[in-house]
Amino acid sequence: MIAAYDAAMRTIEVSVAVPGSATWWLEHRAREARRRPRTDGLSTGRIIAAALALVDTEGLDALTVRRLADDLATGSASLYRHVASRDELIVLLVDHVIGEVRYPPAGVSGRAKVEVLSIELRRVLMDHANLVPALTASPLLGPNAMRGTENGLAGLIEAGFAPTVAVPAYLALVDFVLGTVFFDTSSAGRSAGVSHSSSDLISELPVDVFPTLRANQGEFELPSIDDVFAFGLTTFLAGLEHRFPLDG
Repeated sequence: MIAAYDAAMRTIEVSVAVPGSATWWLEHRAREARRRPRTDGLSTGRIIAAALALVDTEGLDALTVRRLADDLATGSASLYRHVASRDELIVLLVDHVIGEVRYPPAGVSGRAKVEVLSIELRRVLMDHANLVPALTASPLLGPNAMRGTENGLAGLIEAGFAPTVAVPAYLALVDFVLGTVFFDTSSAGRSAGVSHSSSDLISELPVDVFPTLRANQGEFELPSIDDVFAFGLTTFLAGLEHRFPLDG
């Protein structure tokens, strides 16, 4: 009897999809399609909006189901009818924020489209810096993330890159954007208007050990985080075009 119970539990555990996985998103879409409006006015969209306001204001650690229920003047049980856990809520929240990306007009294509999307993704994530640590919680497979992938990949293919080049290039570009956002929003990273390295510190370094830093001290004071991102994005795309010459 106990063995049968353990086997049944293992089957249940296997069938439960990990929040943010492809299987979970498919199941979530099916659940939302079946969901009927509730008389209390509570909805997944309303929950996500309240969660984002809380994270933007107080940080990711403040986000708990109990705190969110209090903010919405309801009970935790009501929230659990829409989201099964805090992990699910964070997955939905991340994709919701990605949905704030503004897409280029229909007439923009190719490299220009890729540049706009990269800049927009960075803008949105920088606007919600408190949520950035949650980006590591699961792969970006939600509907808004998939729309971004569709457009970014299409832009690279429209620019003339073969799919075998466009796919890894797109993934590498996303890594670049996310990497700069992680660094620029972290406590150890750069902030707007602050140079990469302290001028006072460099000026105190022994010139015989750090001759290059001392000789180029002023250059470290010039670029802002936006300048550095723009330089990296342009260089990435230019390097891609140089290594893989376009057909047309």
